[in-house]
Amino acid sequence: MTLYLKLGGRDAVVRAMPRLQARLEQDPCFDVARFRKEFERSDDLMEFLIFLSGGAPFYDGKSICDLLAPICTCHDVYDRFVDHLVMVFFAGRRNESDEAELRHLMATLRPQVLDPKPIDPIMVYSVEQELISA
Repeated sequence: MTLYLKLGGRDAVVRAMPRLQARLEQDPCFDVARFRKEFERSDDLMEFLIFLSGGAPFYDGKSICDLLAPICTCHDVYDRFVDHLVMVFFAGRRNESDEAELRHLMATLRPQVLDPKPIDPIMVYSVEQELISA
């Protein structure tokens, strides 16, 4: 059984997003002014969490770095974010193995969020349209 199913599926992830936003807004470690629009106008974080937990075969939204780097500015703040994430998913029904699985998944993302590596540029060649036509 995937973590996604253990969490309660899409409905549980959808219900968790407003609680996560509220927790982040109440925590003085987070400057959510730049991140608020992600919660209000975009479902990228929700869709990424669904993908990460095994509920979707692919994710085509913003990169996790673009989603979390604006508010997770250092290791300590990232740890606090993960703590809030765990609380919104597992409050009232603690399951240590599921919680450990979510923490492990988030730990694997830490380098991508806090220390993203630049992507080498790709050289694109221009070809005239008449050469492309068959």
